[in-house]
This record gives sequence, structure tokens and C-alpha cells, in this order.
Amino acid sequence: MADIFNEVDEDVRKEKSLALWKAYGKYVIGAAVLIVAATAGYVGWQNYTVNQSRTQGAEFSAAAALMAAEKPGEAAAAFAGLAESGNAGYRPLASLREAAAFLAVGDGDKALAIYDALSADGSVDPEFSALADLMAGYYLLDNGTTDEVRNRIAPLTEAGSLFNASANELLALTYIKDGETGKARDVLTTLQNDATVPEDIKGRVSQLLAALGGS
Repeated sequence: MADIFNEVDEDVRKEKSLALWKAYGKYVIGAAVLIVAATAGYVGWQNYTVNQSRTQGAEFSAAAALMAAEKPGEAAAAFAGLAESGNAGYRPLASLREAAAFLAVGDGDKALAIYDALSADGSVDPEFSALADLMAGYYLLDNGTTDEVRNRIAPLTEAGSLFNASANELLALTYIKDGETGKARDVLTTLQNDATVPEDIKGRVSQLLAALGGS
């Protein structure tokens, strides 16, 4: 009889965690992706100032304008051209934006292929490879398995690694999705107590911890 009650308790915990994920997970992902995209823009700009190219800058701006005009198909093609011929700064940044354009039209497989290629490209700055793995993790959270996400972001969750805070936030979300609230709390508490974690991430972490505490 005790085993039956334990199974029921476990089912209830997982059901509540899944409800939390459905209600809150997409918001967290959306906010984090915006932050990561801004970071990518900054990294791209740093490379641009070193390898300045007015022509490529104009091409990138034109492709970004197509995205802003809600023409992701055309934007993907424009970013693809720059990803092929761009310099060390624009090429990986254009690849990331091309992947985002494919996601916007619902072609996640193409986006994931771009992330895979960028992650494996030893000729680009490690910031971009790390970012590709993180973005792939966000995509796989809704379109793959939680094990796939954790395998993808494992190197990024280590202390001192690039995008460590975002990666651990994503790691916590995989545990929430699996109903492993104890593991999620451990990761989130570590983030909350880390002085180096950006305030926007800490704000979301606090909200998640509060929600988990009521589960």
C-alpha cells in the first residue's frame, strides 16, 4: 500500500512540474534567447570593429531588416549568403541569424543543422560555438529529449565557462520538465547565490524557485 501511495505522490509531483513548465517554460526560453541574441550581437560587433567591412555590414543590416519586416524566408537566404562569404565576425553571426530565421518559418531541422555545423567549426571564435550549442539546447527542449539538451550544454554548465548562467538555467528547466524538482532547485539555488549571475537571470531564477516551492 505504501508503494502505491509513493507512486501516486511521484505522479502528482511530475504533473505539477509539467504544469509549471507549460505555464512558465516558454517565457523563460523567450527571455533567455533575447539575452543571448543581444550577447551574440555584441560579440559580432567586437569582431566587426576588428575586421571592418562596410559592404558586409550593409548586407547584414539588409538581412536583419527582412527579419524585422517579418520576411524570415528571404532573411534566411540573405543571411546564408553572408554566412558563406562573410569575414570572421560576420560569418558565424550570420549563421546564428540564419538559424533564427529558419526557426521563425518552422524549419527547426535546418536551424539545428546550422547550430551543429557552427558548434563543430574550429575556425570561428569559441563564443559562437558555445552560443550555437546553447541555442540548440533551447530548441531541443521543446523538440527533442531532455537528455539531448543536457548532453548538448554539458560543457557550458561548468564553472567559468561561457554562457554558464544561461546554460544552468536551461539545465534546471530540463529537470523541471522531467519532474525532478529537487535537482532543479539545487541548480537554481546555486545560480541565485552566484554573484556573477546577471540580474535578469537571477530574477527568473527567483520566480522559478518560488513556483517550485509551491509545487
